[in-house]
Amino acid sequence: MTFFIFICAVSVSFSQQGGAVILTGKVTDGKTGRPLPFANVFVNNSTIGTNADENGNYKLTGLTIGNIEMAVSFLGYETIKQTLRFEQPGIKTVQFKLIEGMQLTGVTIYSKKNKKREKHLAIITRELLGKTPFAKQCRILNPEVLRISLDDNRHLSAQTTAPLIIENNALGYKIHQDLDDFDYFEGRVLYGGSTRFELLKPKDEAQKKLWRENQKIAYAGSLKHLLASMVADSLWEEGFRVYQEIPDSMRMFRSVRSVNGYNTIANNIHNRIEPILGNRLIKPGELMTERLVVSKMMLEVFYTKKKGSSPYSDMPYAYTQIKFPQGYCVITPQGWVVMPMGFEIAGYLGNDRYSTLLPADWKRN
Repeated sequence: MTFFIFICAVSVSFSQQGGAVILTGKVTDGKTGRPLPFANVFVNNSTIGTNADENGNYKLTGLTIGNIEMAVSFLGYETIKQTLRFEQPGIKTVQFKLIEGMQLTGVTIYSKKNKKREKHLAIITRELLGKTPFAKQCRILNPEVLRISLDDNRHLSAQTTAPLIIENNALGYKIHQDLDDFDYFEGRVLYGGSTRFELLKPKDEAQKKLWRENQKIAYAGSLKHLLASMVADSLWEEGFRVYQEIPDSMRMFRSVRSVNGYNTIANNIHNRIEPILGNRLIKPGELMTERLVVSKMMLEVFYTKKKGSSPYSDMPYAYTQIKFPQGYCVITPQGWVVMPMGFEIAGYLGNDRYSTLLPADWKRN
């Protein structure tokens, strides 16, 4: 089972009206103070962004109150990420200072084309794009920016010297990915960084409609779909079944016996796990644009509209385990994680990759 940890906070609250917060400032060299003209300033994991002018000044509109993770990039400099919190609307000023990129040391780097690099690149491409049907319509345009290494413990690692550009012709996006870290070992992958989405221009109306339909397919059964269904208290209507582990001190029996050699979910309910609805998991946040997903125990999630590997013979659907080490995480009502608090996902939802990834500002309707 692939295990994926969300190691970066993803974007923020997006209002229906928008424009509640205007973000302005300047992007400069952290050492010299020299302005960095035309630097990219964007909301991480979204299509919302802008370029600084020739003097390094930027202005970004369309934001709202709540937490937001900004990212700033400039060729030859390290991309920075900064989490901001706006509790009141209005004009906010934030200055960004970048430092020049540092060379990787202490590892064997494969940068030129050779058989070993091509083999490792194939693994990285597979893990970044995923194994979905949409992955066949995605391609990495500039693999040369990947710096690939293999350590003595057989961990395959990678970083980028410039944004990795992934063209997703299934969903209609060009993804600019600063890969801070990528680690692959024995089927387990962990990666993180800043992500900027750019809308591709459809060649005609038919392609535009196809992209929209594919985006809806990517949304169905996704983490965002699950969390939005929790907020709306519509888990069952949307095809999700969520069960929460029962603490050991409250269990009727310490172990669950299989029936005729099969482990059934029916035999686990009210003993090891119990069904739970969205309104028991969602609590209000500090702001109107925030919600808390609260659970001190592990959640077992099924998406009943998709067959998949499951530990229960009577529930053969896509299966996911979710843990909250801090007991909660912060999301928007639309289902995007603002503060992950280190939560962990294993199974179906842990297999989400760039071939099915939607930007934070994508709307279902």
